[in-house]
Amino acid sequence: MSKGVKSILIATLIFAGMNVFVKLLSHLPVFELTLFRSIFTSIICYILIKRMNIPLFGSRRPILFWRGFFGSVSLILFFKSVQTLPLATATLVHYITPFFTTLFGFWFLGERFYKIQWLFLIICFTGIFLTQSSNANLFELSISNIGLLSGLGGCLAAAAAYNCIRKIGVSEDPNVILIHFSIVTIPISIALLVFFGGFQWPTLLEWFYILCMGILTQAAQYFMTLAYQNEKVGTIAIFTNMGIIYAIINGMLFFKEIPTPIAWVGISVVFIGLLMNVFSERILAFFKTKPQNF
Repeated sequence: MSKGVKSILIATLIFAGMNVFVKLLSHLPVFELTLFRSIFTSIICYILIKRMNIPLFGSRRPILFWRGFFGSVSLILFFKSVQTLPLATATLVHYITPFFTTLFGFWFLGERFYKIQWLFLIICFTGIFLTQSSNANLFELSISNIGLLSGLGGCLAAAAAYNCIRKIGVSEDPNVILIHFSIVTIPISIALLVFFGGFQWPTLLEWFYILCMGILTQAAQYFMTLAYQNEKVGTIAIFTNMGIIYAIINGMLFFKEIPTPIAWVGISVVFIGLLMNVFSERILAFFKTKPQNF
């Protein structure tokens, strides 16, 4: 098992735990959570960078900035989807990110993308809509549907961020990449919090949840960054799908979110679509179809 695969397996498990705490803090503004999370990450990364005696701001600053910007947008939108959707649904939406990551990888990094992957993406969207139909009317501008749109927007932003990491490669330490993520997110979160208002001072228990969220986020982001630095974006996609199983279990255990029969069908459809996407090349080879780039 490669270093990249090991890293993504660890990151996926830790992210699942982080999502539980984000869900437990659903009554706090999402910009407040991203602000606290980023302050925590900045402090930890700064300490680690100083201990390792490496340049704080790195050598590829323009790409580091865009990684931070896209990561910030993705984080805000993903937290919003977790707050407003059942945990399993929010995770399902997030895990179609590899489609867009691979597509962006083809456009900007020259990595391979097959035409048949569009079919697998349609399968995943069908499954997501089936799952969402058990939560809300798809044709209403409800809080749940806003959460769905937030999740989809977060996927696009995350795909852009992951390709920035891939472009950076191993030229930067993961902590340098993470601190850029945080120092870009902090002013964005403050500006949005001031504009929209609603700041709430957390209780003692909520501070504990925020601390746990920050620790898990830091660890998950570190291992995720290692994964994308050391492995092709398409190769590690299959291992991220474990997060769906974790989300279903956590949703049932902590939030009594029992999927309806139609939701189970939707979850299964998405999972099948994700697996078919990962094995696109093998599927094409099985049918003796010559692979064609998008």
